[in-house]
Amino acid sequence: MKKSLLFLTILVLGVVGFSVNWAISNGQKSAREIRNKVDTRIDNSKYWVEMAKKGYIDFNPEIKVSQGIFTGSKIEAHSVLTEDSPDVPVTDINSTQSENSVFVDPASSDVVLNSNNSTQNPVGSLYGANDLYSFNAAESWEGEVQGAGGSNSGDPTTAIGLNGRWYVNYIDNPGGMGISYSDDQGSSWTSVTVAPNPGSLADKNHMWIDNSTSSPYEGNLYVAWTNFGGGSDTEIAISVSSDDGDNWATNNNISGAVNAGSHNQGVNIGTGPNGEVYAIWAIYDGWPTDETAIGMAKSLDGGATWLPAFRAIENIRGIRNTETSKNMRVNSFPVCAVDNSNGPDRGAIYITWANVGTPGTNTGSDIDVYVIKSSDQGTTWSSPIKVNQDEAGLGKQHYFPWITCDATNGALSVVFYDDRNVSSNQAEAFCANSTDGGATWEDFKVSDVSFTPSAIPGLAGGYFGDYLGIYAQGGWVYPVWTDNRSGTAMTYCSPYQTNPLNRPADLLGVVTFETGACDLTWTYEVGENFLGFNIYRDGELIAQTTDLTYTDMLPDYGVYEYQVTATYTEDMESGATGTSVQWGDAHISVSPLEISEHLVVDTSSTKQITVVNTGQLELVYDITAFMQVKSDVLAYCDAIGGGDEYISKVELGDISNESLSNYYGDYTDQSTTVEIGGSYSMTVTNGNPYAADQCGAWIDWDQNGEFDEDPIVFTGSPGSGPYLAEIVPPVGAKTGETRMRVRIRYTGELFACGNTQYGEVEDYTINVRGWLDMNPTVGVIQPGDTTVIDVIFDSHDMDAGFYSATALFSSNDPLANEVEVDISLLISSMLVEAEAGSDAVCMGSEATILTNVYGVQDSLTYEWTSVPEGFSSTDAEVTVAPDVDTWYFVNVADTSGVSAMDSVYLMVYNLPAVTLGADTTFCPDIVWTLDAGNTGSAYLWSTGEETQTINVDTTGFGYGVRELSVEVTNENGCVGSDAISLEFVDCTGINELADKTDLSVYPNPSNGIYNIKINSSESSQVELIVVSTDGSIVYRKENLMLSSETMIKIDISSYAKGVYQLIIRNENGLINKKLIAK
Repeated sequence: MKKSLLFLTILVLGVVGFSVNWAISNGQKSAREIRNKVDTRIDNSKYWVEMAKKGYIDFNPEIKVSQGIFTGSKIEAHSVLTEDSPDVPVTDINSTQSENSVFVDPASSDVVLNSNNSTQNPVGSLYGANDLYSFNAAESWEGEVQGAGGSNSGDPTTAIGLNGRWYVNYIDNPGGMGISYSDDQGSSWTSVTVAPNPGSLADKNHMWIDNSTSSPYEGNLYVAWTNFGGGSDTEIAISVSSDDGDNWATNNNISGAVNAGSHNQGVNIGTGPNGEVYAIWAIYDGWPTDETAIGMAKSLDGGATWLPAFRAIENIRGIRNTETSKNMRVNSFPVCAVDNSNGPDRGAIYITWANVGTPGTNTGSDIDVYVIKSSDQGTTWSSPIKVNQDEAGLGKQHYFPWITCDATNGALSVVFYDDRNVSSNQAEAFCANSTDGGATWEDFKVSDVSFTPSAIPGLAGGYFGDYLGIYAQGGWVYPVWTDNRSGTAMTYCSPYQTNPLNRPADLLGVVTFETGACDLTWTYEVGENFLGFNIYRDGELIAQTTDLTYTDMLPDYGVYEYQVTATYTEDMESGATGTSVQWGDAHISVSPLEISEHLVVDTSSTKQITVVNTGQLELVYDITAFMQVKSDVLAYCDAIGGGDEYISKVELGDISNESLSNYYGDYTDQSTTVEIGGSYSMTVTNGNPYAADQCGAWIDWDQNGEFDEDPIVFTGSPGSGPYLAEIVPPVGAKTGETRMRVRIRYTGELFACGNTQYGEVEDYTINVRGWLDMNPTVGVIQPGDTTVIDVIFDSHDMDAGFYSATALFSSNDPLANEVEVDISLLISSMLVEAEAGSDAVCMGSEATILTNVYGVQDSLTYEWTSVPEGFSSTDAEVTVAPDVDTWYFVNVADTSGVSAMDSVYLMVYNLPAVTLGADTTFCPDIVWTLDAGNTGSAYLWSTGEETQTINVDTTGFGYGVRELSVEVTNENGCVGSDAISLEFVDCTGINELADKTDLSVYPNPSNGIYNIKINSSESSQVELIVVSTDGSIVYRKENLMLSSETMIKIDISSYAKGVYQLIIRNENGLINKKLIAK
């Protein structure tokens, strides 16, 4: 039985071993091997069909697309004379027509040659580049859908010489360059080989003819392409014919000097007035990537020799890898045009392409068409100018631009796909014109329908055509494009005429801020039948004038667009000159610019920042990620992948980074903020996935410069992705900026450092916000309005220590578009708060100081001291009565040795000094004024009055002693008081002193010096006093003996001017006399 079991085991192992060996040796290839059979750089439709036939890729599936939606054939543009331009299909033969080229006979603007990639419908035979033509300005078309001169591999481009010969250039069936020409306007064609297959394929060709009558090389034909394979692999080659296309001389490398990281592709040729030849192309510095630069080479001797190539513009981002939201493959191959007119821009070179976001920034969801210009044969270039004029930032896509320059007038026209008016999977054909050398553009819809681009079923690689076409001659413009409005890909043409009428130029608007007056000025060369000017504001006609100036009163603060056109007889109107003006600005005021807080562990608090829009336009602000104080730069281990599969997108919070295959990508300038205890979704997308690919990520939570944490686990790994994970910052993670590493690799162990044979590594920055939050972080504030930003401090799960950050307020304030607010937090294990309820006491009063302790709670001891010295206590609550301003300090400690201190500063306010004067006796005819002083205080008299002064007499009281008092409360809340006794006596009949005494005073009024004369009928002893209105005695003479005549001199000139009472009194009565000092 054991022998049988052993035999069975050996048999099974043998079968398994045979099966494995068979599987290895049976010739089946892995997904990677199969995929590597396809050169994804090649952009030729026939090549991709061949790859599909071999089973390396799938054919484009049969997808039913929506019918086109009619949107109108009217063209609304000042730069266009044609009001209605219906779309015309270039053939009614059942076929597919895509990837368009068009040329106009220089001898007749009505004669048009078109070539497209042409196939049977449904796709069967691939005809290649065909020949279709019109002799009546594209109203009707004829020609053949089969290849011009026979079957070929497509990539059509067209030309017509001054001698009337027609040309169609293409990739020939052996994979080299071919050309067909016709001397009988398409009735018959002669095919010629331009250059052989370089090794794999000659791809993405373009042809141009020198039709400048001032050129010594007039009639030269130039055909250029990318070599795939051979000794000049991935370089631009160009071939020249000086005998109308019969013979060709080839230069296999005019691009090498740009040192493309991967390859050069999408060449386009133009010629100048004096025979200059320019070739431009897209540079790919990696693969698969978007276009990263545009290369250029030029020849000044008719293509015999070429100057070293250079990068005309760098740091762009095309769309080949990013793609659009349409169901079609795309690229951003550049297109050039050269001005051969006799206008002011003669010789200027223009290059157009589609860019993700603004060139140089290259981010965002917009895809826009841009143009650059050179007026010195490509030595220097303008900044990129946006061609499509719709609002930016809406995620709209404009792509596949082709540009032409009318040799008769220098007008520029561009055709492109556009989805501004439709859903994201649809498109319309748009054109744009410029008559000022590309400085300004007017764009408009040219197609009659919207349609839904979709890869042509039966072809492969997502192909729906790789470019559009446009040509202008004699004021006629012929845009051609592919759409599938009928369910089948077809080429349409919608010709129009540009506006030749003289138009205004150089419109300038200057706004006077105080009044809103906008002074417009422009120039104009008077044309025949001129009538005047129309002035438009934001598309609305606001005025007409015959002057070259106009002043418009703006209705409100804001941004305004002006256009000025010239009007002519027969209701004709020229193109427009335009400008933009702005009245007012947004201005930001942020307060405070510094915030600090002190918290004990495991607590939180909220403070606030006030943001005010002090300007005239709405303020748009956002608060960026908090920038922690930088610590020492950490040296992380190196890591790199070997390519093929790569990280195409990382999404985590504020990080949303689309990238190309770079083996390693340092994106640490991109960051997102996370909070300890929070949870954050992360997605990583694989740009070239295999089923066994894996994804891992590491975050240096403890900021020690090492990825020693466990890798983040992604669902979908291993697999093709996308890979999903939840990021949860752990308790104990250090706050501030730290490193995150993301890796994609083929099967095998995931590790943060080192190299892998396949895959890619990218690094990012994570900002761990363990203690700070702000809300809201974005907003719009209307003029004059205020927004309050909550600044939330949180010490939960934080170590004791000092933390600092900077909040950056970015806004559209032109004077302060960035404002920094410094924020700091001190976290303590124990926090002591001493509070007295008030920061001041009145002299002689007491204050109670309470001690609140947060954090560590154990047996606590208290130690109080003061400055000035003199106070001490060991109680938690103390009562103090300072007589000078004093600091009180309390130090609190627990048995573990943790301690904290706080202090209270108490100011001591003086009491108000109140003096009502001495007790006084009066006769009933006296009205006495009492003044409590201390102006500005609150008063309460015993009479109930609340004024600083009161008048006292016998009214309502009669004779006797009146006890009067007042309480005075000053601005510090301190209270002072005083009291006085005033006696009113009946001086009639019982005033023996007054009966026997005669009193006279002179001078009175005086300067304070008085002569007192007293005549008495009998001798007596009296007291003489002088009293001020506040009851103060300013002069006193006691035991004065009166005789028959007594003279006394009184001097009170050192006292204030005013009214005083002279009183002479003894036991027999009193005498009053009013003194006036002035």
